[in-house]
Amino acid sequence: MDKDGEAWKAKGPEGPIRIRFTGHNPLGVMDHYVDVGSGPEVYVPMRVVPNAGRAEVLVTLFRQPGMPDAKSQADAEWVQRDLLTLRDMAMG
Repeated sequence: MDKDGEAWKAKGPEGPIRIRFTGHNPLGVMDHYVDVGSGPEVYVPMRVVPNAGRAEVLVTLFRQPGMPDAKSQADAEWVQRDLLTLRDMAMG
């Protein structure tokens, strides 16, 4: 990912995307907005919750209006891959 002003540029499942996070806070709130280049930004709530010396990452993926089942499933699989990558990186 590359920094782009207040956002990050990354490769999404269908091409380039921009991700804009909420400001840093001590509560583990890492909500973000994803801009795929067409349509409105997509709000993605995310929390990092301490758990016995580790952390749980909780992501809520809202199905967008008019989104076909296959696209919704593909988005969920993309998020799952990202979370597995995060886990693997954290476990070192």
